[in-house]
Amino acid sequence: MDRRELRIKEDETLKTLKKISDHLFIMDYRYPYSIDGMLEKGVSGMLGLALSIQKTLKRPLPAVSPFAGRFGCSSFNTVNSSGHPMMGRNFDYKESDCFVIWTQPKDGYRSMGTGTLNFLIYGVKHIRLDRAKRPLRLLGTPYVTMDGINEKGLACAVLEIKAKPTKQSTGKVPTIPPIALRGVLDRCATVEEAIEFYSRYDMRDLIGVNYHYFFADASGAAAVIEYVDNKMNVIRQKSPGEHIALTNYFLSEGGDNTKGRGFDRYENISKKLCECRDGMTEDEAMELLSQNTLLYHHPKLPHMVDTVWSSVFDLESRTQLTCAGMDYGRAFKFSLDKPGEYELVIRSEK
Repeated sequence: MDRRELRIKEDETLKTLKKISDHLFIMDYRYPYSIDGMLEKGVSGMLGLALSIQKTLKRPLPAVSPFAGRFGCSSFNTVNSSGHPMMGRNFDYKESDCFVIWTQPKDGYRSMGTGTLNFLIYGVKHIRLDRAKRPLRLLGTPYVTMDGINEKGLACAVLEIKAKPTKQSTGKVPTIPPIALRGVLDRCATVEEAIEFYSRYDMRDLIGVNYHYFFADASGAAAVIEYVDNKMNVIRQKSPGEHIALTNYFLSEGGDNTKGRGFDRYENISKKLCECRDGMTEDEAMELLSQNTLLYHHPKLPHMVDTVWSSVFDLESRTQLTCAGMDYGRAFKFSLDKPGEYELVIRSEK
């Protein structure tokens, strides 16, 4: 596309931006984007990510800053009352607004992805859409999404571990957490395809900590990828449909959990999953997420850490139920097949 066509697509994208609650924005991402170059040539570090985004979008965007803070996060898989596989996910991070975007890459799968506006360096808790230049940063949203679901019913999420960062150097193309996650949403249809995708790259973590990844698909399969001493390890279900819970410490043998967190959340979630072996409703899954949130002052920085969003993905119907800003009285239902639309669901907080 020439510059004029790109400008038209930019305007079309930003015109779809809506603020639907005090903490949540949605946007139908229509600007052309691709991660082909990032996957073929690789990305290492934050500067590499920023330069790659600018080159791909052909726009001089401000730098991005993913993973600069203190994570929490929880995730699990289950099934609903109709037998549909589901994935639940809490994203715990620096207090901020968040976004849900619909994307359609060229030669890739459609998807919905969620992320925090902190990673686009807004520098304020709540953004104002009337501020010049700031909405333009939203063109970077596909590259900083932290979880999502694609048209094949594959869902994924990234979570932090307080441990030595992964710095693989085996001669493979290097990649970083947000690009790997975006690659899965754009290119993979199943959990096994996601695992194979990760195996093709040298993972390079950001901001001095380790990350692990949760995957679940429409067949009921689920798995976790972790990196222990720079070696990729896969934790699969022991039997079809088995529940897996994940928080902020290694499940892999040999992982350094001396600074691990979230043992209590892991036990709470696992206990509930065992009690509901036949599954739970979408609302019950959201309730479980609401019972395992975080809210505290950062020990070193002047901000709050909270559960920025909670989402329940239905992997068969390809929908997402999301509560933002720890407001569990109101949930928003999104469908992959209806970009920019939502249904407000009033919940009874228990």
